[in-house]
Amino acid sequence: MGELAWQGVTVAWTTPSRLEGFDATDVLAMGRGQHERLLQLGGAQRQGFLAGRALIRDLLRRGDGERVVALDSTCERCGGPHGRPRTAGSSLSVSHGDDLVAVAVGPASVSLGVDVEPLAHASRLAEIAPLFPADAPDLAAWTRIEAAVKADGRGFAIDPAEVTLRVRSDGSAPGVWSAVLPHRRDPIDVVTLAGPTGHALSLAIGSPR
Repeated sequence: MGELAWQGVTVAWTTPSRLEGFDATDVLAMGRGQHERLLQLGGAQRQGFLAGRALIRDLLRRGDGERVVALDSTCERCGGPHGRPRTAGSSLSVSHGDDLVAVAVGPASVSLGVDVEPLAHASRLAEIAPLFPADAPDLAAWTRIEAAVKADGRGFAIDPAEVTLRVRSDGSAPGVWSAVLPHRRDPIDVVTLAGPTGHALSLAIGSPR
């Protein structure tokens, strides 16, 4: 497990196989919808879901001790329990990258997106390439795009080829990209962090739509 912070947002990650002391009972305490989602999953996906929810619970509890962590993952399109997690008073984002799960937790005043990819996942590049009519991004750039569309809230309802990443040139935030998305007035700040070894990890912070 590892952890770092950027601009008031905490990002933590862990290997799902190392999960201990967190099970279906803990998920049920987060809300019935969370338990319903767990029951839809099996194998590695189930383990990754548990690990992500455990990280969320532990990070949120730091602020107020024995807080009961209630999550809402209702899909905004169909009403199913598979949407992105939300909770009162904080902004959340989760990413699964095969052997790793990453979670970002920040203030409710911002919208977050986190994405992690194993750099050795060469087949992922082949999956991404058809989405781009011109040059396809490398995996690090792909995590920046995916983090940005998550922070925007529309996800891949946005064509990833229409996301423009520009390095901030004003000197105010070295190593930060501005992500410009279609039909969005304000750009989103994106940074690729020095996270887990062998992975690209990017965090996006934007204003809520």
